[in-house]
Amino acid sequence: MRTSWTDIKRFYGFDKPYDFNVAIPALLNIPFLLLLAAKFLGEMARDGHVQFFGKSHGGVLGRIPELYHFYAYVFVGFLLFNWQIRNRRIYWPLFIWFLIELCLGVWGTGLLPYSARTQFAHRYQYHPLLQGTPEPNFDGESGDLRIVHNALGMRDTRNSIADLKRDGLIFVYGGSSTYDGQVSQGYTWVERLNKYLGASYKAFNFGAPGYTTAEHVLQTAFYGDIAGVYPSCAIYYVGWNDLRNAHVAGLDRGYVNFHLLSQPGNLATRRVMNLETVSPLLKLLLRGASALLDTVPYPDPKPDSNAAGTNNAGLKMVFQRNVATIAAINNSRHIKTIFVGQILNRKEVDSANYQDAVRSWLPFVNNEEAWQLQSEFNELLKSDSAKDGYSYVDVGVDKFDKSDFADPSHFSAQGAEKFAALISEEVRQACPAS
Repeated sequence: MRTSWTDIKRFYGFDKPYDFNVAIPALLNIPFLLLLAAKFLGEMARDGHVQFFGKSHGGVLGRIPELYHFYAYVFVGFLLFNWQIRNRRIYWPLFIWFLIELCLGVWGTGLLPYSARTQFAHRYQYHPLLQGTPEPNFDGESGDLRIVHNALGMRDTRNSIADLKRDGLIFVYGGSSTYDGQVSQGYTWVERLNKYLGASYKAFNFGAPGYTTAEHVLQTAFYGDIAGVYPSCAIYYVGWNDLRNAHVAGLDRGYVNFHLLSQPGNLATRRVMNLETVSPLLKLLLRGASALLDTVPYPDPKPDSNAAGTNNAGLKMVFQRNVATIAAINNSRHIKTIFVGQILNRKEVDSANYQDAVRSWLPFVNNEEAWQLQSEFNELLKSDSAKDGYSYVDVGVDKFDKSDFADPSHFSAQGAEKFAALISEEVRQACPAS
């Protein structure tokens, strides 16, 4: 039987006499479809060859990204509730359900399926001791930023297993400022350090986002070798992540009551958070349920009574003890240890521009206090270096300006280049290659 335009109007209640019980819901479908189309075309413009006003928007849709499964899912929902538009008991629940899904997909970017927007999904894997480690053989891009992990599960520095035989073998440890999460492949400071040190040296990047000296103790003690080969030197760029624990009430000496509990969330290694589903609503519900069901508790830090001041004697003691432990382990293996005091975007870190960024990472530290605390940690590294048997490098925060940073603590490509150049000579002197 052939369907006519009159049949369509009658089905949607627009044929006289009007059926407003059907016509009104049908009118509501129009903004829903327009919102879905606008969002989909926006993503096509971002990732494909769609042109607007004669201007091409970058990227290539060589394959349908997982994100577009979400749009197919919502469009199927649109067809379903239109099919049932004359059955109000089915239409309205379906309409509300998929409207919520669409709104979460439009405004709740963290709830988009598969985290396909950034193509950085599953960049880390769960680890029982470290809570998260870089996923081996990862290769992802977001805009101009490309991040690659090697087969060993570390930020790639274009080294090979054959390079482990060199006398100038260096392992580099740190948090995201060593991992260089804001710098594209080929321009990280560890890669540039390889360039400045020359062919006699090879540096491997053990940095991972969020890692403190607590994780570095574990890395050094249990994972300080590659295939049974230990380095001649180990560099640690530390401080900022330990400051996360400033002013935390009842601070545990292993940071397990706040920082380590937060790492599964920071690195998205909680299994329920990584559930691959095209439904943002289901993802949101499961995240809420995980707070009750997950065997790894969620952090709930409370400020101590000194949160308004700078008294962090307990934290400083933990930091000093961890540093001394790392140096002692390396000394027992005849590995020379170098600590580099971390620097910040000093000219911007205490500004209103970075107020939210600082507070989100250091929950009880004010912007104006951040550099003061970091410089105190650096002084501790310097004063303890002779006693604990390690070398200390002060790169000089005044040699950097805001163009050298992408945010309060992470280098830009320019800053990574400058940092590598500044520490290279002191590293060479501390770790002479035969």
